[in-house]
Amino acid sequence: MSRFFALFILTALIVFFIGPYFPFWGIMIIVASLAYLLGASPATSFFSSGLSFGLVWLALSIWISIDSGSELPIKMAELMGLSNDNLLWLATGLIGFMIGAFSGLTGSLFKKVFEKRDQGIYKSHM
Repeated sequence: MSRFFALFILTALIVFFIGPYFPFWGIMIIVASLAYLLGASPATSFFSSGLSFGLVWLALSIWISIDSGSELPIKMAELMGLSNDNLLWLATGLIGFMIGAFSGLTGSLFKKVFEKRDQGIYKSHM
């Protein structure tokens, strides 16, 4: 449980502070590296980094949309055929969840590649 919260908080800080300066795939590499270094289980890495990434993107999209007062979200919603422009906030949060979740899962599974596993009962003793 402590790895869940550690990964959640560190991912949120990385996405919030480093996100404006790097593309999303750069942040994905950083989050995958973080999940690798923390050594959390695949499920923990998936949900922790996914929730963190998604919530930060959702909060940032709401904040930027309200703060700027731009009509761009309304026009984009019309272009996409959405009746409500606030659905773009949810779509942004969902995309953020998927990006964060799969980058955390990648880091966790990448760590498992290098773990030594028992080969079974038929071991060679050379």
